Amino acid sequence: MADDNKFLLLFFLLSSSSLCFGSEHDIPCLKSVQQSVIDTDGVLESTWNFGSETDGFICQFTGVECRHPDENRVLSLRLDNLGLEGPFPQGPQYCSSMTGLDLSNNSFLGPVPTDISWKLQQLTSLDLSYNSFSGSIPQSMSNMIYLNLLNLQHNQLSGQIPP
Repeated sequence: MADDNKFLLLFFLLSSSSLCFGSEHDIPCLKSVQQSVIDTDGVLESTWNFGSETDGFICQFTGVECRHPDENRVLSLRLDNLGLEGPFPQGPQYCSSMTGLDLSNNSFLGPVPTDISWKLQQLTSLDLSYNSFSGSIPQSMSNMIYLNLLNLQHNQLSGQIPP
């Protein structure tokens, strides 16, 4: 009987952990991203409507890809070619299940955050190409152990890509 209780407890803990660590932070993540960029074409402003309480509503947002259409858990942000401007967006680290970030073909500028590996440690894909990022490529990128794709071309970055 004790083993059955342990199994049930473990089952409930594991099944609720995705709710605690996923969608709870993904909505504030997207709000922070939206507030930290200059949306010159109004794409995010017109399609990112946070007024809904429906499961999976953020999956309908432009550039948001979810793990499952009925969950508010971001798998990747594909914000390429949307006319976005400003420094590297704030908040993507709060999308706790995110594995892909594509900011290519926009007008982002300034440095790539030096703590990018800490903020986005689960990324498998990072595309910052065709922007105006400048400064050195953060050495901490070598700590992004899951990263399979890195595209930094056509920026004003200096230095070597860390091993």
